[in-house]
Amino acid sequence: MTRERKTIIKKKYINLLWSLYGQGGRMVFQTSYFLGLAAILSPSQFGEYIIIASIILILSPFCGLGFNNILVKTIKTDMNQFREMFGKTIVSTIISYVMLLITGEIVVYIIFGSTDSALFILFLMLCFADLLCLKFNEMSSHIYIAKGLIRKSSNILTSISLVRFASVLIYYVLPINKEKTILIWSAIYLALALLITIYYLVRSLSENNYPKLNVNISKENIKEGIYFSIGLSSQGIYNEIDKSILGKFTNVEVTGYYGFAYKLIDLLFIPIKGVLSITYPKFFEVGIKLGIAESYKYAKKVIVPIIIYTSIVSILCFLLIDPISSKLMIGKYQESILIVKLLLPIVILRGIHYVFADALTGAGYQRDRSIIQLFVAMINFTLNIILIKVYGVYGAILSSVLSDLIMTVLIIYTIKKKIKSIRMV
Repeated sequence: MTRERKTIIKKKYINLLWSLYGQGGRMVFQTSYFLGLAAILSPSQFGEYIIIASIILILSPFCGLGFNNILVKTIKTDMNQFREMFGKTIVSTIISYVMLLITGEIVVYIIFGSTDSALFILFLMLCFADLLCLKFNEMSSHIYIAKGLIRKSSNILTSISLVRFASVLIYYVLPINKEKTILIWSAIYLALALLITIYYLVRSLSENNYPKLNVNISKENIKEGIYFSIGLSSQGIYNEIDKSILGKFTNVEVTGYYGFAYKLIDLLFIPIKGVLSITYPKFFEVGIKLGIAESYKYAKKVIVPIIIYTSIVSILCFLLIDPISSKLMIGKYQESILIVKLLLPIVILRGIHYVFADALTGAGYQRDRSIIQLFVAMINFTLNIILIKVYGVYGAILSSVLSDLIMTVLIIYTIKKKIKSIRMV
């Protein structure tokens, strides 16, 4: 093995370790934040938080219109366009945020059917923190990942979760009137999120070529970005729409129990996101240069450790969730235990279809990926409406598992179909 080859392999594993550090730190602080927030809020307040957070997650992909992804592609394929694309990403993020803020407030009114100002204020604060601030932090993280600076990207991811955990911790410590628990906590969280966003935005501006803010965003840019947004929003819809529908057709307490369970599933998946953050730029290199067949081949290499991890962690969670939850939450969310167990297949299915979906994107088939995700989102929405009305929370569980299964099958089928059609030419 040549020295150059050894250096490349060493760098690869160092980047993986830094990414796992970022996702590991994120997992520790996210878990602490999540459990702490669940502890300070009642199940009904937690249900309100889950519904509003779900609305924000559904809207999130349209904040910036997918330009973060185009920015990664630009860095990997045409660095001469970096300053211009950097500026377009910033401008599109700000403009789209304002439009989404207005849209979200309307959705809050429709779901809750209430003129309670506290809910609108809660959405306003969480939207600023988890939509605008988070999107700018993601932009900085994407830049560093695309440039191979995994350590800096990992520090950003860890800081985001640390801020969330710190908001709960500060709430505990401060001698304040805690009658309106959720609003006081959200104000603390917003202040911390704003500070960390300013820090990383200034840092990313100083460490990279300054963006051109006086730019014209072309129809081609918007069209390409929209494909990314549709794909991500569709993914957000089938991951989050069940909470909103549960809140509409059941009650916020039931939604709180389901949301608690779903958040635990999300926590189990965090390490996989660390692996995917490293492999995502690589899919562009392999896919654009060598085509969908090689992109699929690379995906099959990536998928093996992911399946092993998701299988092991799902089994351990099934066996240990009862004693761990009863000790940590003192039975407060005991109704969530069975829901967690029934949702565990999602961890494995999501790990599979995320990797193969990235293989499609890297080979230039983001449009196909977006169409599949939009189709599954429509199926998921329809299933949720029908099943939740009849079976309540168990209808939401069935809809979620079926949607991820359908997504996995369609993504793999599409890749194989593309490969077959190319070979027949």
